[in-house]
Amino acid sequence: MIVHRVLLTSTTRHLRTLLFWATLTIVILSLDACSHWRDSYLKGAVEEATQDDIVAKLGEPWRKKESLLNGDSTWIYRYTLTKDELDPMGVNTLGKGVTQVANSAASLVGAGDPNLTVNKPKCFHYVLTFDQSKILQRWIRESCASTSQ
Repeated sequence: MIVHRVLLTSTTRHLRTLLFWATLTIVILSLDACSHWRDSYLKGAVEEATQDDIVAKLGEPWRKKESLLNGDSTWIYRYTLTKDELDPMGVNTLGKGVTQVANSAASLVGAGDPNLTVNKPKCFHYVLTFDQSKILQRWIRESCASTSQ
């Protein structure tokens, strides 16, 4: 009887731990899947994709820069994206629906900021760096305003 209870408790604990890790894994994978498709593509392309691969997927860059010192090259892609395009599932915006309703109600009484309810497009640069062998080494996405290029 005591052995039976110990085994049952141990099995229950093991199942709870397994369920916890499975749920955590699914949540992490879901968050990554909700990012913009360009982000997902570029994450997998680092240290693998060539400049030709990138052009085939993203087209020609907006600007290209070549380093005379080390032979690296930097490509800049310029895109206008809305908040919804960057976060299609609303995962990164906690309480997105509640916030929109509150802002809409506040706007009706003249107290809200109308810019908060609008899904205005914003300019983003994807800055890609390639090594001498034309392989993608790193990339970042940043606001056009923060880039002086």
